[in-house]
Amino acid sequence: MRALPGGDHASVVRRINATLQGPVVDILGDLVPELRRIPRRDALQAILDDVDLLHACFQAFRANPDNFAHVLVNKHKVSVEDAQALLECGRSLDQVIAMVVRSAAKRHFRRRLDGVTKPLRRRPKARRDLMARMMALFARPKREAPLPRSRGDILYEVFQDYLLHDWQVPIIPEYCQMPPALVRRLGERILDYRIAEDIRRLRADPDNPPAPTPVVMAGGTYQLPPPVEESKPAPAPITVADQRVSDGMAKLVTEPEATAKDERARLSDVLTADGKRLKASAFTIVLLDPKVRSVLPDSAQTVRITAILGIVNGQLGKLLVGELGLRTDQLAIFVMAAHAALGDDRFEKAFGVPGRPDYMAKLVDRAKAAGIGQHSDLKRIATFVTGLFAAAEAAQKKG
Repeated sequence: MRALPGGDHASVVRRINATLQGPVVDILGDLVPELRRIPRRDALQAILDDVDLLHACFQAFRANPDNFAHVLVNKHKVSVEDAQALLECGRSLDQVIAMVVRSAAKRHFRRRLDGVTKPLRRRPKARRDLMARMMALFARPKREAPLPRSRGDILYEVFQDYLLHDWQVPIIPEYCQMPPALVRRLGERILDYRIAEDIRRLRADPDNPPAPTPVVMAGGTYQLPPPVEESKPAPAPITVADQRVSDGMAKLVTEPEATAKDERARLSDVLTADGKRLKASAFTIVLLDPKVRSVLPDSAQTVRITAILGIVNGQLGKLLVGELGLRTDQLAIFVMAAHAALGDDRFEKAFGVPGRPDYMAKLVDRAKAAGIGQHSDLKRIATFVTGLFAAAEAAQKKG
């Protein structure tokens, strides 16, 4: 980072912002497709205003450390690998990350809870005539009442000391729904809850905080540990009815068969707050699943995949979940298979915003007619989608 004179907080912040807005945004522009559509001068503000985009940027940063090596240097221009070592700007990487996370959280809290991203301001004072101004010179100055704190600012104040890590970015929308009193009571224990579902369970029963889900670190993100092999349940007991039959034996009645569990994706989880797009961060965990990765094309390019998912029109997500009942992993496979078949431009034209809602509806109707649903194997979904587009393209060439 470029060294500037002075070590006060304001100058440090200016240095950090200049570096983020300059070389860091330039590097991210090559790694995060969504940034290419944003003017460079607006990129940093756009990133801080959108937690999904910020999450994609952090993923790109973690996945491509060599690209940022020339930016992460100390005052002697030597590359720094220790996240707690001071950089040229006078702060460590951990401190810079915390500053970015706090800034994004503050904006999100204010936007969701107050409807604005800026703090409340005083109304401008009405202009007074000359006599009133002269009298004011001799009057005892009045103390101005402090500005009322907004809901967003109150929540940010209780969270501020615990907004430290980039893994928290995807769950900022969940933080936003927590009562300040609960955050205050938990204190630093809030950092033990690292996935969105845990925060939701915490909100549902704040008086009895649930145990955090154990997670492991992989590739700069947290993921669930491998599932434990469950033993098969014992056979259902046979119940005896009160009736007797002619042979003197009791009538045997088996327990009714349990209905299949509906595991379709929750729209509140997979759509952005405004419902216009898929929420890229919702797919972080499923993209680490080996079963999903074995079907995804270019599965190693997680950052690119999440960026593609993040541009998809929310209407397609609603149709795939509502009409076909797809799970989150199936939703990712369906969308990425369509992208592989169409390519960037045609895919965005058909399934981006505003996209082609009529085309989306026809696609889902075809899938429904083919029996694609929650029970479908991931490979079958991918094969169906790619086969459908291949057939359509072949027919178009013949015509």
